[in-house]
Amino acid sequence: MTTRWWQYVETNLRNRGLKTGDLTRVTGVDRSRISEWRRGKGVSLETARAVARLFEASPLEAWVAAELITDDEARLQRTRPDPADLTDQELIAELTRRLGRARD
Repeated sequence: MTTRWWQYVETNLRNRGLKTGDLTRVTGVDRSRISEWRRGKGVSLETARAVARLFEASPLEAWVAAELITDDEARLQRTRPDPADLTDQELIAELTRRLGRARD
């Protein structure tokens, strides 16, 4: 039974010219664990993060592949805007709104 996680690992190894030995060496994951992945066993959050680092991929991408989070959860946005992303006018409007609320 090939899982989404194993497909992710196998595809990224192949695309990057890596072997499972590279995966073991860089992430510290035991070869027996990799064999378990082939047979459909799951992976921990931290291990998926380490594998993503090896593949130079987003941890979110790895967590979705490992089915630790859903695609929808990976797409969640911050609820507060990052001030660096606001225009000057938007920043002034936000500050004015907050100052008005603080006076109430």
